[in-house]
Amino acid sequence: MAIIKVWIDEGCIVCNACEAECADVFHVTDDTCVINAAVRTDGQTTENRAEKAPLKADLQKSLEAGIVAAAAGCPVTVIKFEQVAEAATEAPVSEAPAPAPPAPEAPAAKAPEPVKAPEPVKVPEPVKIPEPVVVKAPEAPAVPEAPAAYVYDLKAAPNRQVVMPKTVPLPSLKTYQEEQAALAAADEAKWKKTLADYETAKAKAEAEGKDAPKAPVRPVPKPDANDMKFPAPTAPADPDLLKIMEVLGDKVEEAFQQGGEMTVQLHRDALREALELCREDPALRYEMLADETATHYPAAQGWAFAVVYHLTSIRRHKRLRLRILVPEGYEPASAVPVYPTANWLEREIWDMLGIRFQGHPDMTRILCPEDWEGHALRKEYPTPGLGQRDIDFREDRSGVLMRLAMEKAGNLGINLHPPKAE
Repeated sequence: MAIIKVWIDEGCIVCNACEAECADVFHVTDDTCVINAAVRTDGQTTENRAEKAPLKADLQKSLEAGIVAAAAGCPVTVIKFEQVAEAATEAPVSEAPAPAPPAPEAPAAKAPEPVKAPEPVKVPEPVKIPEPVVVKAPEAPAVPEAPAAYVYDLKAAPNRQVVMPKTVPLPSLKTYQEEQAALAAADEAKWKKTLADYETAKAKAEAEGKDAPKAPVRPVPKPDANDMKFPAPTAPADPDLLKIMEVLGDKVEEAFQQGGEMTVQLHRDALREALELCREDPALRYEMLADETATHYPAAQGWAFAVVYHLTSIRRHKRLRLRILVPEGYEPASAVPVYPTANWLEREIWDMLGIRFQGHPDMTRILCPEDWEGHALRKEYPTPGLGQRDIDFREDRSGVLMRLAMEKAGNLGINLHPPKAE
């Protein structure tokens, strides 16, 4: 095998990957990559895209490995080359024809002899005609295989290691009450240990004939004079919360108020009913779905995501938050039939967290390409990404990636380079 030609197609992003692999052939300039003159028969230094000038004959084999490695490592696959196999032709082999029999000598003049029967004439053997020699045609140029998709090895990338959270910081009245009870129990256990240590020290002092130690005094919590107060969740008291709890009954898992905000946690199968109630009931009338989002909780037991609906009552100037907890693979009912605004919001949740919504009219990605792997807002997704976009736009000195991105978005008409005053 030998590479006879190599050139650069349009679209080089001047990332220096090819020059690092084979500096004898490739040289990266400010806006493209060129083929060095020292390896070309025409002695020019260009992209060689139009000329297709061949390489020097004595370098076609020695540079093959470096060119193939550079083409495989090219992020945008613009390095092209022509690779052919050496034509192994067989030398024609033929058999020499058999020598012709010698001509009979003329007999000398003698006396006439009695006539004899003529002997049969020997026919000479036919000359063997050599078989036609088949010359093997040279093999067609081998088309280089496209480099396989790069799979990022997360174990070999320290900056992509992910530390999964071990707690579930879900705002909740029950969680707050459990935390306060745990703190009170820990404080009580600490006080009991202090009393037990005092009794032990007192008994030891009496046995040694010494004065008893001073009895401990339970510390009184210091007053917090800070003007920043933690907005602790409280029991529901707003009429809207009480109305929803009255109508839905056991379908409401929890309701509380915190920092002036109202939250209702529902059973995941009762979401559509709750949305219709909040929109149509005359006492509530939450006309607008201001936002819909979700959060990943990998440390939770029995569920993995919290899907939150932020409702707004424009005429009453009130806000309400509905929340459902769903496990991995569960498809909540789409809110589009009740609030059409949820169309793009639910597509974003699917794109970023991988939660599909049952009954959605167009459950497709909205930010990432359709072939993107993973969902970027999950906790197991590394912050720098999985490797699909290792080349940053800031390293795109030629602007190729930016131009392709603008073409995909349909915004090529934007003036990316404003004119400068001369």
